[in-house]
Formats: sequence, C-alpha cells, structure tokens
Amino acid sequence: MKKSSFLKNIIATALIGIPFLLFFTSWWFFHTWNSMTVNELVFNVKMSLSGASHAMIKLFIMKALLPTVVVSLLVFLFLSFSKKEAFGRKRNHIAGALGVIALVAALTYTWIQLDMTSYIDQQIHASTFIKDNYADPNTVSITFPEKKRNLIYIYLESTEVTDTDKEHGGGFDKSRIPELTDLAVENECFSDGTDTLNGGFSMPGTDWTMGAIFAQSTGLPLQISIDANSMSAQETFFPTVKGLGDILKNEGYHQEYLCGSNAAFGGRELFFKTHGDFDIIDYPYAKEVEWIPQDYGVWWGFEDEKLFDFAKKRLLEISKNPEPFNMTLLTVDTHFEDGYTCRLCENEFDDQYSNVFACSSRQTAEFVNWVKDQDFYENTTIVLVGDHPTMDADFCAQIPKDYTRRVYTCFINSDAQNASHNMREYTTFDMFPTTVAALGADIEGDRLGLGTNLFSDKMTLLEEYGMDYEKAELDRKSHFMNELAGITDEMALEQNYEGASCSCSFTEEGENLKIVVSDIKGVLEKIEKMEVDVRVGGNYDSLTTYFMEQNPDGTYGLEIPLSEIDTYDTDFYITCKGALGSYINLFSQRGDIHLKQTDIQEYLEAIKEYVESGDYTLFITTRKSGAMRLTDANIAALKTLGISEDIPKGEDLTLIAAINSESNESYATKDSKEIKGKISDNLSYDIKGSWDSFNDSDFKLEINDNDIMIGRKGLHFAVVKNSNGRVVDYVNFDLLDKECRRY
Repeated sequence: MKKSSFLKNIIATALIGIPFLLFFTSWWFFHTWNSMTVNELVFNVKMSLSGASHAMIKLFIMKALLPTVVVSLLVFLFLSFSKKEAFGRKRNHIAGALGVIALVAALTYTWIQLDMTSYIDQQIHASTFIKDNYADPNTVSITFPEKKRNLIYIYLESTEVTDTDKEHGGGFDKSRIPELTDLAVENECFSDGTDTLNGGFSMPGTDWTMGAIFAQSTGLPLQISIDANSMSAQETFFPTVKGLGDILKNEGYHQEYLCGSNAAFGGRELFFKTHGDFDIIDYPYAKEVEWIPQDYGVWWGFEDEKLFDFAKKRLLEISKNPEPFNMTLLTVDTHFEDGYTCRLCENEFDDQYSNVFACSSRQTAEFVNWVKDQDFYENTTIVLVGDHPTMDADFCAQIPKDYTRRVYTCFINSDAQNASHNMREYTTFDMFPTTVAALGADIEGDRLGLGTNLFSDKMTLLEEYGMDYEKAELDRKSHFMNELAGITDEMALEQNYEGASCSCSFTEEGENLKIVVSDIKGVLEKIEKMEVDVRVGGNYDSLTTYFMEQNPDGTYGLEIPLSEIDTYDTDFYITCKGALGSYINLFSQRGDIHLKQTDIQEYLEAIKEYVESGDYTLFITTRKSGAMRLTDANIAALKTLGISEDIPKGEDLTLIAAINSESNESYATKDSKEIKGKISDNLSYDIKGSWDSFNDSDFKLEINDNDIMIGRKGLHFAVVKNSNGRVVDYVNFDLLDKECRRY
C-alpha cells in the first residue's frame, strides 16, 4: 500500500469513526441512564466533572470507546485491503454511508430518548406554577424551641420503596432492604398505619443527586432555562433561596456534610458551602487528614463502611460542643451501575446490585442503632431518605412496568407527631418543611418552598393538584426559577449565543484608530450588519454608533479619528444584527485601550507607569484560589508595584492592596482582609478579599460605593483615575483555569 493511500485511509477512518463513537456513546448512555432528562444532562455536563467515578470512565471505555475502535479497525481494513475489482471507488462511498447512517442513528436515538420535541414545547410555553405556589422561607415565620434538637440527615443513594418486598409495598418478592423496611414501619414514613411503606415521588428537576439534595433542602426543583455553566461558573448557588442549611445556620447549628466521593462533583460542595457554611468532609479531606492512605481509592473514593465510621468519629466530637449540630451524609455504594461490593457484602441474591442494597440496609441500620446508644440521641432526630430512584436500567427491568416508584423515607425520633394516619401523597419537596417540623419548630402555614409539613393535616401540592398536572407544570420553563437563580430574561433569551465572540484589534495609525473584527464564533444567523457603540469616558450622553464595513477576507473594519475619542478612557461595544432580528453582543472593551493585556506578567509590567504617575490608584484583591499559580516573575512584578509582604510561591493566600505614588496599603495574608479609605474627593474605596471563603460578604471591590467585582475566582485588579474616580481598567486573572476576564 502506498504511503499516501495509507494516510488517506487513516484520515477517512477517523472521520467515519466519530459518528460511530457518538452512536455507541448514546446507546451506552441511555441504556445506563434510562431516565435521563435534558435538564439533568445539561446540569451534569456543564458542572465540574472532578470527582467522577473511575468506574464510569471504565464503562465508557468498554461500552463506547472499545466498540468504536473495533468498527474503525474494520473500516480501515475494508478501505485498505478490499479488492478494487469488487468495489472500485465505491469503497469510500460505502464507508462514508456507514458513517452517515451512524450519525443519523445517534442523533435520532438521542432525540427520542430525551423527548426533545416535548422539551422544546415546554421551554416555549412557560409555567407560573412554582411562583404561584412558592412559600418563601425568607418571609415565613419559623419558631424553634428554646432547646434545639440535633439532626442527622442521610441521603441513601438510589434507595426507594421499590427495594422492599411486595408485602411491604415494594416491587420484589424478597426484600433487598429488610432492616430499612423495619425502621420505616417502626417509625414514620407517612403511611396509613399498616406495614405498607410510603415514600416521596421524585419530580422533574429532582431525579439526580444534586437535584435531589436541592429539592429536599429548598423545596424547589433544580430547573433553569439556561445551561448550568452560567450558574456553576459563579460562586453562589441560587443565592436568594433560603434552604434548610440557611435556616439551621441562623439558629446556631454546627453543620457538616460527609460523603465518600469528591464533594465538588455536581456542585454539592458549592451548594452546602453557600447554603449553611457546612464543613465538607469528603474523599480529598479524608486523605488530607490521613484517615485513608494517599493512594487509596475505590468506587467514587471510599466506601460506605468508612463513611459511617468517619461519621461516628465526628459525632462523638461535635456532640460535646454546646451548639446543636446537623450532620448530613450521602452514601455511595448503591450508585448505579450495579453498585460497589465491599467486604461486608454477602451473596444473598443472584445479582450484584441486590446484594449491595442488602449490605447498605444492614450498615445503615447498624449506624442508626449505634446512634441510639449514644447520650446525644435523646435530643437527636434522624432522617433517612433516598435521594432519587435508581437509574440502573437493568435493575429497573426487574420491576413491573405498572409499579409506582417512590424514594425511601423514614423519620426517627421526631419532635412532631403525625396529625393524620392516612396514606399521604407527597414528593421530595415535602422533606424540607417536614424536617424543620421534626426538629420541633413551628412553621407558619406549614409550608416552605413547594413543600408541605407532612406532620400537619395540610394538603400537599401533589394531593391538591394531582401527579399529572404538577409534573406537567414542573416540566415547563419557569421565569420565576430563573429569577431565583439570578438569571435575567435577557440571559435566557441569549443562551443560544452565550458563546458568541470575536477577536478585535485596536491600532493607532496616524490620526485614526483602526478597529478590525475577525474570527467571529457562535453566531448562528447570517450577519446583516456590524455596529460599534463608542462612549468617551463611559458617558452614555457621548454615545456615537459607527457601522463597520466587511472586508474581502471576511473581517470587518472601521477607522475612527483619534480626535473623536480618548484612547486612555473610552468604552467600545461591538454588536452584530442577525438575519432573524437578533442583536448579538460580540465584544466589549472599557477604559484605557493601552491596558488590555491578557497575560498577567505583561499586565503587571504595563500598570507600573500608571502607579508611578500620580494620576491613578491600583487596587488589588483576591477571590478564592488566586495566588497559588503566581510565577517568580509575577511575584517580583508585584513586589515592584509595592506589595512589601512576603508572597510564598505555590501557596494560596489573600493579596489585597491600594497603591499609588503617594500611599501604599498592601497585605499578603492567610486571613480574609478588608481595607477602605479615600484617595480624593472623587475617589473612595472599600475592598475585601479572601483566598478560602465561600461567603459572598467576604468579597468586594467597591469604588465610590459601586461594587465592580466580577463573581469569579482569581486575582482582581482595578486601575482608577484619582481625579474623577473613573475605572479605566478592571481585569480578573484566573490563573488556575488560565482565563482572563474584563469588566
């Protein structure tokens, strides 16, 4: 075979292999996650994947990547060695057709599995159901008893009523969770007083772990009409929503979240840190404090046997403190696919997953019994609840299709009594107010979020509206949820163009400023015109709009007389109008065009003359992980600018400063720090920074009572003119993710 033919066949095989990879991935994906929804898919893809199970990666390799390699090899052999007499040039056509068929099959199968037609309809026709029925905890009166009860809340991964036997309302002839069944029968699951177990329905936006935690903590579905990256890239998680952790924090509770995986996965750490300031005890923490060896790792991190052991250790410590505690745990062994078989598992059933559930049931019951033997138990309420129904497709196939699945629910040692012994119809939203009530608190109206206190006789929304209606309404887009998430209608409308961008160059040529726009990305419509809004000094009254001309090479160009602008203080906004009428923001640049470096070393060198000029003040602050990746050259440049305190290389710390030619207040510290002052009659400042805080109140870059800080991690710099307080440049360098963002 000729070398040129070999290379052509390699390239052709790679191109044909991509559709097959998409097909095998979608086939594996939806046979593994048979109940996956669009919202769940978007959230988990866009949120951080750090901490994902190595087992999931291995499954992908075995069930998607490996078949793709096999097919690609066969395609390559066909292209390289099939006889020309038999196929001639049809070889390439046949192979290409196979790739097209695979691509069409993958897209069609994904469309059907995600029910994209219904999803699009749901996003077009918004619902007000959540807004109409939301009981805002910020305005509801909640009164706790003088002596506050402790709380142990355990999310049991993928555990449902289905796992018990048919005698107790389950889906199997023999119970997979006999110990958990006994606990539910002996305590409270809001059944009808018989031995039939009851549990909450998992509604749209609650049927994966982070969605379930959010629902049970806030009484809301994790549904927003913009991709989760727009939320996860921030450092808050629905900041205006008040949840269980927020309420208990305000009541003086010490709170801890324990899990056997990396808590960063799926946004859990962010949620618990920003809604209750929980101490996070997870897989990385266990290695850090040497509870497990540095090279230890099974399943998603460490197994539930260790989780319960660590929980016991922590409970013995925190129960000695005077403040009440909330310990929240998330088990992991029963995660699909097939669960993790630990040393305590037995071979009672024919399939692995059933044996793992049986083992989890025994371990959880043993932990509950241990708690009951402790001195603190008398004043402690235990809540055991499944996070969501299992997603394991093979395991679900054993359950009758007409069986109604509910998550496992059990309240132990509650300080509230059930006012009704009827079989309640409820969802996991109802866990929020019911847990608060179980701690002995009185809730005005017995409702929080979309949840109802099940200890009361008040109807749940499910009992009031019925399953079909409530589910249909929750499936639809909610403007109200966007508001709670801090997403404006404009952001939602522009989500298709969230990635729209362009490259833009500014060059002084003679008496003109030459602007060239190129490399336009993310614009789906034909561009009808390109506009540049120019505001000298940032003053809207000085707004002038220029129209750019398209060049033969596809770029857009414009020349503006330098006499019409101030190169040291002018704002530029570049927008294109699409053929469908959309106005799409591509680029913005504010202030001084000479300070637009995207490399931190170049920037530090450029701002030196501004600091020394006497006309400007440089402000620096830190918003989490900022200084760890500073190089020796970066540190030297910061020292040259005026930071006198030691900046250890490779360590995270708080850098904060206000520096000009006449004054210097700067710090490099492990503590959170605030500095404030007045430079001139037109320039005052209040700056806060911290390298490790999750509290929004610890971050601020306020110039003349206007907080300009971008809500992103990293080092933040602002160059401000002393005479008028105008911010001529503001930039955020995220050295961890190697990103540069400008105000």
